[in-house]
Amino acid sequence: MDQKLSELTEKEVDWVAAQNEAASAFVAEFSPIDAGNSPTLAALDRAFAAWLGTNERDNKKINDAINCVGAAFGQSLVDGLGLAWAIATDQYGSDLAVYGLPGKGDVLIYPANFVAKRWERRETNFLEKSYAQIARDLQSINQANTTRTK
Repeated sequence: MDQKLSELTEKEVDWVAAQNEAASAFVAEFSPIDAGNSPTLAALDRAFAAWLGTNERDNKKINDAINCVGAAFGQSLVDGLGLAWAIATDQYGSDLAVYGLPGKGDVLIYPANFVAKRWERRETNFLEKSYAQIARDLQSINQANTTRTK
């Protein structure tokens, strides 16, 4: 089965919004110096690092943290780089993703999975760096497409 992309339902849009609100609370709890503002990637990096240091064992709390940080990361890609939220479905199931450059590069990123992989490795301070790398990659793809079409 090929991968299929679909727009988010209203319920899924609401879930993303709720996760972004949860990200603000997550930052307030684990990086109090960043509380009160919309969470930046730097603030999320600091909060995630502090949270990892707690060695949380409760699976629900781990999943909640991964989801809210992932959603906030995904939203930053949407807001800052022009990607769009989508539900990506393939033979393995469906998952929330951000998508961009249709027909030119077909960039697909699964933000919660992206964060979960770093949690498994106990990696910190990756959100800002990853955003910058993704921005560079998108620019390279766009430049390659522009060069090809000239």
